[in-house]
Amino acid sequence: MTPTRKKILALALCVVALLGSAALMVRLVIDPAAFAPIVAGFVQRTTGLSLTITGGLGLTFFPWPGIELRGASLSDLPGFPGEPFASVDSADIKVRPLALLRGDLEVEGLRLSGLRVRLIRDKDGRENWKALPIAKVSVEKDHVVVVKTDGQSASFRYLVQTAEMIDAGVAFEDRAAGTAFSVTDVNIQAKDIRPGQAFAARMSLAAASVKPELAAKVTLSGQSMVDPQAMHFAVSDATLRLEGRATGLPLAAYVLEGRGSLDFSADTSRLVGRGLSLSGTVSGGRFPADGLTARLDGFDFDLDSGAGTLSCPKFSLALPQTGFSATGSVQATHLHDTPRGALSLTAPPFDLKPLLAGFGSPLPPLADKNALSKVGGTIRAASADNAEARLEAEVSMDGSPIRITAQTTTSGPLRMAAAVAVKTLALDGYLPQTGPAAGKPAAAAHAAADAPPTFPGPGGAIDLRLTAERLDVKKLSLTGLDAAAVLRPGTAEVSRFRVGLAGGSLSGSLRADLAAPARTASLRLEGKNLAAGPLLLALVGRQPLTGTAAFSADLSTQTRDPSAILGALSGKAALSLTNGRILGLNLSPEILSSPMRLLTFGLGGGQEAAGQGGGGTQITSARLSATIQNGRATTKDLQVLAPPHKVTGQGTVDLPGNTLDMRLLAQVSGVADIPVAVTGSLDSPTVTPDLAAIPAEAVTGAAGAALKAVTNPGGTAKGILDAINPLNLLPQKKK
Repeated sequence: MTPTRKKILALALCVVALLGSAALMVRLVIDPAAFAPIVAGFVQRTTGLSLTITGGLGLTFFPWPGIELRGASLSDLPGFPGEPFASVDSADIKVRPLALLRGDLEVEGLRLSGLRVRLIRDKDGRENWKALPIAKVSVEKDHVVVVKTDGQSASFRYLVQTAEMIDAGVAFEDRAAGTAFSVTDVNIQAKDIRPGQAFAARMSLAAASVKPELAAKVTLSGQSMVDPQAMHFAVSDATLRLEGRATGLPLAAYVLEGRGSLDFSADTSRLVGRGLSLSGTVSGGRFPADGLTARLDGFDFDLDSGAGTLSCPKFSLALPQTGFSATGSVQATHLHDTPRGALSLTAPPFDLKPLLAGFGSPLPPLADKNALSKVGGTIRAASADNAEARLEAEVSMDGSPIRITAQTTTSGPLRMAAAVAVKTLALDGYLPQTGPAAGKPAAAAHAAADAPPTFPGPGGAIDLRLTAERLDVKKLSLTGLDAAAVLRPGTAEVSRFRVGLAGGSLSGSLRADLAAPARTASLRLEGKNLAAGPLLLALVGRQPLTGTAAFSADLSTQTRDPSAILGALSGKAALSLTNGRILGLNLSPEILSSPMRLLTFGLGGGQEAAGQGGGGTQITSARLSATIQNGRATTKDLQVLAPPHKVTGQGTVDLPGNTLDMRLLAQVSGVADIPVAVTGSLDSPTVTPDLAAIPAEAVTGAAGAALKAVTNPGGTAKGILDAINPLNLLPQKKK
């Protein structure tokens, strides 16, 4: 070793020995406890709170001189005596002691472990964090200025080189609502913290709540820049990950990931986001076990709190598993007083069924497998300064245009008026499948026992209107549909319903009182000038008669059990038919002259004649009225006029039991007055003519011969007549 190097090494050893001796002397001479009142006074002077140090103070010398604090708490918030506001297990502050003696805070390194902050909302509504005696905190160059609520102020010079916080937490207790929320395992690391320059930072935490029961973990990292003097904070290339679980909610687990840059300036009260993207996945509960993912990509925003504006000129939203995607924009102004805003969202055609299934509301199999496979449109929403919001939507549903408008209040009781306008739409494909392919219907959810519905809230009301130029369903065309409804707390009412149907019109109203102890509902319905043939063909699949039909019904029911509605039905109903014809029943003079054809009341012959443009038996009029009491409909004035023939009758129909018991008198000109009993199931009634009640000598000619053949016990024709439906109006027997 050269002499020069030996001298340098000796000098270095002397310096180390000198520093070590100085540190030892400092430790022996300086009592760390002397700093306790200085630290407590510093906290009292700047915050107005009492600092209690339970574990004492110590001095550290590596890698920098510093003060180590073990166990401390802040308390004495006004109105919350004896309840600590914050506590810390340990604090290792690499502080410059001489600066602290001057009242300044110059920190080379800061490490906090086990910091706990308690936020309390008491039963009387008081909140402890609002009781902090601090009115304002500001940064002036390299000094922090604290203004207390009593008008006194304190300032100190700051400098922080590195900072680390581990195992910190914040707990919020709402004693009025009986809920609790906590953030735990908060870890923050930041290095090379210099005002106005970028530094690396990373944060992670866990959060949990009791009502609802939630748990989450959050990790945030990125290149940060803090300029306290300008109150300017920025994070570039930040990454965020949030994951957690939930109990008692529609979801069981969730994950949120994001990237982008944020820039906040407190001086201008402006927050700017650039190149942001978010991806979230929820799973379990109502959602698929493998998760439903939503992505929000490529969006920027500018929130100017000073001006009260928000701008997001473009964003892209996608749910990849469902095939849904949309683009949109958001603008908002007057955020400080009466917010005004506008939202635009455009979605190209997508299949709605996977989207509904992804949100836990799958549709049953539809008659047309391609139904709802091309749904798209544009939604525009805006809020005005009169505390109202308006929505307009142009929707295309499988090529059929639908326009939706709505206007609603944004504060106070909910009051909404909405309208849906349809041009033409074929509904058959949207009906549930029938037959084996339909599968079993989903089990209905049990409604809350006896709790009356409260939507739309006290003083609220929702008015709805539906119009359609044409709706096609079951071989019927509904034209000029116009319906109006209103929903209030506990009541739902269709105040107007009008539609063109089968060449005529259908109108009515409906009201349901859902808040009454026994829920009541009333229905009024009236049909005029209806073409009976096409209407029956569409409803029951056959056309037993033609003519112009009319009906009316004024019904009510009172029950809380939906399955018991028919049994609780009461009211009145009436039905009439004019200028009609019973197809398949021919009682012409030619029929009456033939015993064998008479035996069948001309059944079958009418169809042949129908093919030639006539056929059947003409009805000049038919009518009946019924009184309904607890699900039993009783009529005493059934009358069918088919000159020169006539049918009258009376009887009852048990609606919940699906049975009937009718007694008819068929007055067949040239034959006899034939009593007929119609009994049994509505789906498969038994029609029994009482031929024994007719004196055989009262009928002569072809009719007499037919009657003798029928009344002969061995006659083969009797079985035919027993199965005859005199009017051919009741449902056919099931085979």
